Amino acid sequence: MKKSILSFLMLCSITLFADQLNIFGATATKYAMEELRTEFLKKRQGDEIKFYAGSSGKAYTQFNSGMRYDMFFSADSKYPEQIVADGNAITPSTVYAIGVLAFYSLDQKLIDEGIKTAATDKIKKISIANPKVAPYGTAAMEVLKNASLLEAVRHKIVLGENLSQAIHFVDSGAADMGLIAFSLLKETNAPKGVYKLVDQSLYAPLYQSFVLTKYAKNKPLAQEFAHFVLSEKGQVILEKYGFRRAQ
Repeated sequence: MKKSILSFLMLCSITLFADQLNIFGATATKYAMEELRTEFLKKRQGDEIKFYAGSSGKAYTQFNSGMRYDMFFSADSKYPEQIVADGNAITPSTVYAIGVLAFYSLDQKLIDEGIKTAATDKIKKISIANPKVAPYGTAAMEVLKNASLLEAVRHKIVLGENLSQAIHFVDSGAADMGLIAFSLLKETNAPKGVYKLVDQSLYAPLYQSFVLTKYAKNKPLAQEFAHFVLSEKGQVILEKYGFRRAQ
């Protein structure tokens, strides 16, 4: 009986002091964030992290409409910096990873022949994430422009609401090639097709930043998770999924 009471009191104590975080992460981070969350919570009994993935621009709009994200992990630095400028952050914008773009296709020959193939009849459709809301989509457009291909292929571009949809277009045959985040294609994530990294000289570095928002003010767990992401262990996990180190 005494053991039962003690167990009940311990459970109440854990529940009483447990913390919960609502974290937004850009689609490019979804596999890495799942592992970061799992590793971080291993020694934090009772704590909970809810992770929401999507396009950074859309999530920023949701946040401004009342979505209570405690932490905002963007695919760029623009949206976190804007949250700071809006007065809705309790930390400065901090880079946590550098994103990498890759060509993706179900056809190995198209990948081997390279980016110039995009302007030929071999490729009917090219999928990218919507540049209006997805930083990787903006980077993809930059690649096509810097490779002097944008005007020649503009009519071939199909826009995904986010990176996941852009990948789906290729996997389903709706697009012949995609310009996609490497973090969603690396071997650990078992892509259906094949990929090749984009020459990094064709696009500006994708500095991915995060902030703790005003909703994390009384949540020490948010600060702890931020330290974990930036730690050696956190950076190794991000590298595993195809990101470059923040520092």
